[in-house]
Amino acid sequence: MADAIGLIARELATSGTLSAQSHRRITELLERFHRFVVSGHSVGGLDEVTSEHVRAFVNAPNSDGIAAGIATRHLRRSAVRLLFRTARELGLARGDPTVDVALPPRSLSTARPLSDEEVALCRTAALHSLTSTRLAAAWALGEATTRTAELPHLRVTDLDLERARVWIHGSPRTEARWGRLSDWGGVQLERRVGDLGRDADPSALLIYSADGSAESRQASSCQAIGETLRRAGLGPERDVRPVSVAAWAGERVLADTGRIEAVARALGCRSLDAAARLIGFDWRAAGGEQ
Repeated sequence: MADAIGLIARELATSGTLSAQSHRRITELLERFHRFVVSGHSVGGLDEVTSEHVRAFVNAPNSDGIAAGIATRHLRRSAVRLLFRTARELGLARGDPTVDVALPPRSLSTARPLSDEEVALCRTAALHSLTSTRLAAAWALGEATTRTAELPHLRVTDLDLERARVWIHGSPRTEARWGRLSDWGGVQLERRVGDLGRDADPSALLIYSADGSAESRQASSCQAIGETLRRAGLGPERDVRPVSVAAWAGERVLADTGRIEAVARALGCRSLDAAARLIGFDWRAAGGEQ
């Protein structure tokens, strides 16, 4: 089992799905999970791990004996879920014992930002086959702050892969803007353009190809993001919605800049209040109102 977890950790390190900080955090959790099930439950291999083992690990007290908070429990479950998803891709395991491990929502809001670890899990879930590029491309555009109302209108010509950005046209609720592509997202959109053909028409739609109403276009986009969330095991989470992807990107902007104004511009929000609500940030209490 130690060899399998080591192989999975190396795969995660080279896949580009995790930031360096998240990889360190996930690796530490996987090592703790290994010790927990081997030393505490005499588990010999990944296929011997049950949902009861995962539930016990997720809900275990912290090292100081204090009960684990909800955010910590979600992080532990995400780490183990990523472990088994990667293990299945490598042929090291057959099932996923995290499927039946339910947790309360992390927040009381309608939609919360995803965590870095949840985004990494969704990236692997979006790559559900070697030939299909649509889900991964849709997810990459979501990471760049594209909402489901904007997603079906994006075309090949809107991509600037050399500068790792995409022009998002806006919607009745959002402003037009440049969205930043992650390294992972740039790779997926390059794959998508290749899938559309070497000489793809610049006006070709990236995600939505049918000729439907605005409602059907948005529904199709919701389905693309929602399918990835479902594959990642986040579908049942009451506070996770397609907009949670853009909220994650907004939270990263806040962490990088410390300014809610920068978040509003990046997300195309028309007010600071709207941007703050989206990422669950009390900007007045944090000193945003001088």
